[in-house]
Amino acid sequence: LPRKRLFSLLDHARKKPVIWICGPPGAGKTVLVSSYIEGRRMPSLWYQVDEGDSDAASFFYYMGLAAKKAAPSKKRPLPPLTPEYLPGLSTFTRRYFENLYNRLKAPSCLVFDNCQDVPEDSGFYGIIREGFKAIPSGVNVIMLCRNCPPDFLARMEMNHLMEVIGWDDLRLTPEESEGVMRLKLKGRLSKEMLQECHNKTNGW
Repeated sequence: LPRKRLFSLLDHARKKPVIWICGPPGAGKTVLVSSYIEGRRMPSLWYQVDEGDSDAASFFYYMGLAAKKAAPSKKRPLPPLTPEYLPGLSTFTRRYFENLYNRLKAPSCLVFDNCQDVPEDSGFYGIIREGFKAIPSGVNVIMLCRNCPPDFLARMEMNHLMEVIGWDDLRLTPEESEGVMRLKLKGRLSKEMLQECHNKTNGW
């Protein structure tokens, strides 16, 4: 069932460089964004976060592989994080992301999925925060997470640089629940039955 309401919400959210989408497991975060990207025919780079990304060198290595897959025409690979760059990690990170964004054809998006798999105090979030500073016009970074944004990103939201789409937005409306059930179940369903199912699932 196309989530037209949420597609419109994402269209509006893309006026800000960062979009944080949070909700419980199974809430449809990944399906929403993947179907939106497909529906809007947007170029994208999708990065699956895991606990190994707490290590900066590991993150930059795998991000380089993802960038190569997303933009195969770019012959020169993104640089790995080697020891000589560690004293100036923030500068390396900013230039890395500038290079990365230049490989994406605007309008496009960079998606980080399953961000809850790395702790908030890990190096991953420090890297991402630096990456946010380099986002050019026409590119959005979308973060998919079970958790709300970390406190250190509150200023971005206050300064209208980040849009948060939470569980109250993701949950199905009664009309959307009805649409899903009519797709999945054969035969007519009474309005009372549809409403009862929606109430029991709480829009999940």
